[in-house]
Amino acid sequence: MNNQLLTILLWILALSCKAPVSPYQNNGVALVSAEKSAWSGGRPGIRGMLYTVVLKSKSSKDRITVKTFRAEGNTVSFRQTDSGNAVSVKGNFQMTDEINNLTYPSSGVPAEKPFNVDPKDSWIEYTVNDSRKKYRILIPEFTLAESEVELIPRRP
Repeated sequence: MNNQLLTILLWILALSCKAPVSPYQNNGVALVSAEKSAWSGGRPGIRGMLYTVVLKSKSSKDRITVKTFRAEGNTVSFRQTDSGNAVSVKGNFQMTDEINNLTYPSSGVPAEKPFNVDPKDSWIEYTVNDSRKKYRILIPEFTLAESEVELIPRRP
């Protein structure tokens, strides 16, 4: 009876700590975090999403190389930063509203062109230790985060 209570308490503690252990693992690589933040440019119609994903390998000897990054149905250009056995992948997806120079959209057509959002189509394809075999890890959802920097500085 006492062991059951201890086991339940340990499970509750483990779930409340938000430890970097993830059920989304593949080949010894685990998804630690996945965040996104929206940004908009200085001109009308220019906006986008900044995605940040952190992967961690169980072994410090494994080197992860990201090959393809797909976020919410869109292929994202990215850069990878290694830190020990963790890899941070930052990707930027820019959307522009396409309006022809001399023609106007029909009545009832929205001014902004929505981008493809499919939360089930988010994954990273990677290799381990320069292998030719590619692995894929799914990203279940992105956490909405605030932008780290102010894109357009405000005047005092």
